[in-house]
Amino acid sequence: MTTRFSPHAQLLVKLTPLLLTLLLTLLTPSRSMAQEVEPLPCETTSNCVNSASEGLAPMVYTGDAARGLTLLKATLAHFPEATLTAGGPLRLELIFRTMLGFKDEVVFVLDPAGQRIQFRSRSLMGRYDFGKNRSRMVAVVTQFQAQARN
Repeated sequence: MTTRFSPHAQLLVKLTPLLLTLLLTLLTPSRSMAQEVEPLPCETTSNCVNSASEGLAPMVYTGDAARGLTLLKATLAHFPEATLTAGGPLRLELIFRTMLGFKDEVVFVLDPAGQRIQFRSRSLMGRYDFGKNRSRMVAVVTQFQAQARN
């Protein structure tokens, strides 16, 4: 004698592995929320700086990630040479164009657990940037701190 299952029961049997996988995925904290975000790496230090570079530190905000992102966007509005190329709730990528037309990539990653914003600014051309990435990030950090005080 064979047991016959209703179509609903057959569907449930087929979906059970998928539902278990989905449930485990939802219950397992993601890396970005479970651990602090590491500074973005620089392959070379002659044309790249990051929030772990000497004299530079991550930008600090209070409140939730949405507030941090709002402060960051308000800060970047003061830099007309910046063009947003990609964004999300915890990450912004921009291209800054210098007066001579060189392009530099700047990436910001929010760390909600640490209430910090890690960053990296690197030249897309050449091996040396004459200090432009460092001076830019000092200006961005200074403007961010002014925005955060208001």
